[in-house]
Amino acid sequence: MMDSSKEDVLEFVALQQVRRKVSNLNKQFLFVLEDLKVDYNIDEERFSRTRKRVLDVGNDTFRELEEYLGNFHIKEKG
Repeated sequence: MMDSSKEDVLEFVALQQVRRKVSNLNKQFLFVLEDLKVDYNIDEERFSRTRKRVLDVGNDTFRELEEYLGNFHIKEKG
């Protein structure tokens, strides 16, 4: 049986991996948005509004995943 400190570390690592992946996804969306701004001459107001939405959805996703993953206990395989 694993002690609770090791379980805490595994849960922390798993959560950090999820955060890293979601953060990377958000960055990619922002890069696409910047490309659209240049390619389709999107005005600054629309660009800023859409950028804010991308960031808001990303932050909401972090919060929801942390809450959801908090309901699980991760154990070392093997």
